[in-house]
Amino acid sequence: MERENKFLKAYLKDLLGDQIARFWNARPEPRAIRVNTIKTTVEEVKKRLEQWNVPFRPVPFNPEGLIIEDDRLPLSQTLDFFLGKFYYQGVSSQLPAVVLNPQKGDKVLDLAASPGSKSTQMAAMMGNTGFLVLNDVSMKRIQALNTNIQNIGSVNYAIYRQPGERIGNILPEYFDKVLLDAPCSALGIIHSHPEVYSWLSAKRLAKIVEQQRQLLVSAYKALKVGGEMVYSTCSISPEENEELIQFMLDHYPLEIVEIAPEIHKLFLPGLTEYQNKSFTPDMARAIRILPHLHEMEGFFVVKLRKTGRRHKAVKSYHTFKTLAYNHPDVEDDLRQISEQWGIPEDTWQRYRYIKTRDRLWMVNTQIKNIPEENFLNAGLLLGEKRIFGWKLPNDSIQYFSRWITKRHLAVSEEQLRELFNTGMTNVPGVEKGYYALSWQGQAIGSLYVEKQRAKIRLMHRFKVIL
Repeated sequence: MERENKFLKAYLKDLLGDQIARFWNARPEPRAIRVNTIKTTVEEVKKRLEQWNVPFRPVPFNPEGLIIEDDRLPLSQTLDFFLGKFYYQGVSSQLPAVVLNPQKGDKVLDLAASPGSKSTQMAAMMGNTGFLVLNDVSMKRIQALNTNIQNIGSVNYAIYRQPGERIGNILPEYFDKVLLDAPCSALGIIHSHPEVYSWLSAKRLAKIVEQQRQLLVSAYKALKVGGEMVYSTCSISPEENEELIQFMLDHYPLEIVEIAPEIHKLFLPGLTEYQNKSFTPDMARAIRILPHLHEMEGFFVVKLRKTGRRHKAVKSYHTFKTLAYNHPDVEDDLRQISEQWGIPEDTWQRYRYIKTRDRLWMVNTQIKNIPEENFLNAGLLLGEKRIFGWKLPNDSIQYFSRWITKRHLAVSEEQLRELFNTGMTNVPGVEKGYYALSWQGQAIGSLYVEKQRAKIRLMHRFKVIL
């Protein structure tokens, strides 16, 4: 029998008072998706949902978000999901990026980015422009982040692996906007993460708050004067939220920014008092989401602006240059890709490149210099040089679908279903080599043919819904 957590029961009772029973009996947050506007439109996804008879309604604060009333298929089994046209993302989880509102051309930091829900959201909001720096300390979590950001077709990002507490010192006043969706106690999502009940204690809570404090200071240092940051947690604990923000206001030149009234009115304001402690009246500009009141996961969101600096920023970071399309190190590679796949050579002028021994990565033309320290990778993996020419991975094939004019391998519906279900299918009379899987005139994936058997690499096999 699980041991009773007396601390947590008393803590939540003190915080929620007579709402405690409603909190424990809160309905789970409904499933939701977010349309990837890099690859499609909201209207197109809505039409597809209607064709599949999947009921949905809009996320009230995000035009790209859709709440799925009954994920009867499920949507994760559809070809559209494989193509990265939409992404599963919790309703509350969509709010921080909406509040931050990154713009085209911005330099943006996602300080604790994995697994990438908010990162992919911001990449699309930025229209694949600007420079989005994604950081996490866990390589295992970064693997999921990299998969998700590649799948949406992003060319405006770089991934780093380092403690978030260091970034403010490494890249001082580098960013226009910062998102810190901080590691937290998860008290707002305890219904779906009951393990919190077994480990949370006063000591652990204090340790979490100290880590959040260090991350907030790092985010402040990384932000340009006049820049904006959003701090969010999936916790309803005031110690992790209002109390911590008050500490930052007391020690750093920051101000709380108003959130759009049409969004703010949907939720509760931030607390201005807690346990005989008073916070600035501006704390009411923050947002509190409680699962029993809003039928969403519990969240806290506040928007801050940096109004000055405490210390002079010492900019000592080193960078490396991305390569133009006509640079000698990549010019011949791009010509070979064009010859093999039929992609017009003038397409390459729209991007810049990073080359490793046998791989070529592609970023937008605004990313000319990339900070070096703890850098992992950036942009879309364009291709890998192999014995039989350049292999374009699934994400690259999808990105260049409308430009690829050679090496299409059109398949029947039966063959397509077999590919997704087993990873291979028979293709009589087809020579060995790399091909673009073609379905209804669209290139949707990367195939390798050997001994008249076509193979596709998938994260998992499934019975695809067309």
